[in-house]
Amino acid sequence: MIIPRGIHSGAPPEPRTRLENNPTLLFSWWCTGCAITIILFRLSGRKIRNARLFREDKIMALSIIPLLIRMALIHPVLLWGNNNVVTTGLSAEDIYHRSIGSRLVLGARIFYALLYVVSASATCQNVR
Repeated sequence: MIIPRGIHSGAPPEPRTRLENNPTLLFSWWCTGCAITIILFRLSGRKIRNARLFREDKIMALSIIPLLIRMALIHPVLLWGNNNVVTTGLSAEDIYHRSIGSRLVLGARIFYALLYVVSASATCQNVR
């Protein structure tokens, strides 16, 4: 008999409190800040070295937009949660917040994919 394991093995997890999600929220903003810092260092280094920005540099500057939009969408998800939890014992307001969080996850994933496409486009411009 095959026994299922892993994240898909049974009932949904218990809801997490806001306090339990704070380290994840802090780490997400920290990583976003580091990514923006790296992009800005790249742009300023190129501007200082060449006195102008190339097409791939402008594309990387544009990649800051989906990066920040993604974090703006994921922030409420980390604060409110999503519907991938046991909902027994939750108030109507908690369920409403979790349904909003679930919708925002989709938008965050779209902007994450857009960030990847923009960054890959800049990399392809650099190879040519």
